[in-house]
Amino acid sequence: MENEGSFLGYGSPEALEQAIKKDESSEFQVHEGIAYARVCTSLSKEEAVARMRRRPSGTSHGWVFADEPFSDATPNPCPCDKLPNHTHYLFAC
Repeated sequence: MENEGSFLGYGSPEALEQAIKKDESSEFQVHEGIAYARVCTSLSKEEAVARMRRRPSGTSHGWVFADEPFSDATPNPCPCDKLPNHTHYLFAC
C-alpha cells in the first residue's frame, strides 16, 4: 500500500503534476473539481475515456464517464459553445 508521502505513487508533487498535464493540449482540456472533471475535446468519447483512465484521480475508483447530466442539467455529453468540433464530457471519481 502506498504511503501518503508517495504522491499517488509518483514520488513528488512535480512528477504528479507532470503526469496529470501530460495528455492535455488544445484538443483535450481537463477542468477538475474534487469529485468531477469536465473535459473539452475534439477527440472521440472513447479516446477521452481512455485518457481519463490514465489520469490520476486521487481515488482507487479513478475517473469514469458520468452517467448523469452536468450540474446545470445540461446533458452529458454536450457540444462546446466556444470551440467548434469540441464536445464536453463529464467524469466522476
